[in-house]
Amino acid sequence: MRFQTKLMVFISLLVLVVTGLLGLSFRYMITSALYEEIGKRALTVANTLAVDAQVRDALEQTDTTQLRLRIKEAVKPVQASSGADFITIADRHLIRQWHVNPERIGTPMLDPMNDKVLQGQSFITESTGSLGRSLRAKTAVYDGEGKAIGLISVGFLMTDVEQNIRTYTYAWLWFMVGALMIGILGSLLIARRVRRELHGLEPVEIGRLYQEKQAILESIGEGIIAVNSSGQVTLANPQAVRLLGLSPETTIDGCELRHLPGAAGKLAEVLVADFIVNSEDMKPGQEQLVFNEEIEVQQRVVVVSRVPIKDRSGQRMGTVASLRDKTELLRMTRQLTEVKDYAEMLRSQTHEYTNRLYLISGLIQLECYNEAVDFITQESEQYRMHRTNASTSLPDSIIASLLIGKKKQALDKGIVLHSTVSGVFSTLSPALEWPLLAAMAGNLLDNAMEAVAMLSIPEGQVWFRLEETAEAITVEVADNGSGISEDIRGKLFVKGASTKTEAGHGYGLALVHEYAERMGGSIQVHERTGGGTLFKIRIPLNTSVMSDEAKGGYTHE
Repeated sequence: MRFQTKLMVFISLLVLVVTGLLGLSFRYMITSALYEEIGKRALTVANTLAVDAQVRDALEQTDTTQLRLRIKEAVKPVQASSGADFITIADRHLIRQWHVNPERIGTPMLDPMNDKVLQGQSFITESTGSLGRSLRAKTAVYDGEGKAIGLISVGFLMTDVEQNIRTYTYAWLWFMVGALMIGILGSLLIARRVRRELHGLEPVEIGRLYQEKQAILESIGEGIIAVNSSGQVTLANPQAVRLLGLSPETTIDGCELRHLPGAAGKLAEVLVADFIVNSEDMKPGQEQLVFNEEIEVQQRVVVVSRVPIKDRSGQRMGTVASLRDKTELLRMTRQLTEVKDYAEMLRSQTHEYTNRLYLISGLIQLECYNEAVDFITQESEQYRMHRTNASTSLPDSIIASLLIGKKKQALDKGIVLHSTVSGVFSTLSPALEWPLLAAMAGNLLDNAMEAVAMLSIPEGQVWFRLEETAEAITVEVADNGSGISEDIRGKLFVKGASTKTEAGHGYGLALVHEYAERMGGSIQVHERTGGGTLFKIRIPLNTSVMSDEAKGGYTHE
């Protein structure tokens, strides 16, 4: 059964039960009120006759004929005007002297309460008499001396009372039917409104979506946080709590983001500050989306993307943001760089060794066997020595493989790559990361070879130096290329800044700068004597005595 149908049935049943209970209460109150009113009316008629002088004089008559005649004259108009179904008058001996049924005149009244009436008590009772069930009132008639000389009983048959009750009940039933119809119509409107607010989803679907949302928030690696227009957190997954520098068991739902400790205040500026300031003047659709904005959290860089949450009318209700640890992005970038370098190295080696195979094949075809053997021996020895030197002199296999690949790449471009490695590389800093250092060296070597290739000179050269001292590790990359142009010199390490017009450039030096800052190092850029550029990276090995110059950033000369 659809939710809309269930809601209609539930509301209709609720209206039916409520109106039914009200109907029963109404019937009870009407019945009690009618009983009380008719009983009081009967007692009033009885008291009226009891004080009537004509009735009193008649009951003092000894002549029965005269007694009944005078009572008849007194009772007839009273009974007609009061609407009583019967009026019974008995003498002091409880013998009926007047009754609506003439056959009952002269017979005794056998009700045991009659004796109490003669003793001065008045009663309103419901009992069954000769005419059926009735509601009657009884009172005594007194003479001038205050002695009871008779009894008057005035009654209304219950059939008339019940008829009145049925009349009111029927009216109430029509009211119940009307209320039920209004309830059904109202439930239909409410069900449609609720369904529209729930975007046509059934409760089972909403429950499934909620469970799926919780599973998604738990499974994704990014932090997700949502705030309302007041800056209160309405949703935050565990990754968001972790990226904010809070303990995993901390619950921040319902808290104001600006009042949370640590980096949450910086995040609040990104998520809600502009909304609170400009919400009165801001029109729907004017909000600026925020993508990949960087904030510093617990000595790490978090990338924030923000989009507004809007209702059906387009009014902004809050903001949802995704948080990504830039460390993960840098790790992926490093992996891509390594893959690229490896692919370049394989391509270069394939090209080079294909040429060598052609040469060996030609020598064999010319039957120059001795020359072929000498060439193979010479190449094997050079490769063995080059690989042995690179593997033993370099501190990390990543940099060793990088230099081997870059040498092959430079050879293909007609560029001579000189490399110098000095130091034992035994005193290492916890902040030093060789993969990052290799990525920095690879970017600088690529830029250097591109700068040399732009001049198209036959004597293009690139120099690479890796040196370890007691204080720091230094990486230098120099070239005799075209140098740095004036228009790019001021924004050399700005992300996206490049002299190339193609998309996708301008990120290499920005990454080098970020990696250097991460390891607490510095970058210096010099114009090389004789033309070209010299990049010098210095990574301190003792961060506790790091100089101000080495705390990130770069200098340009």
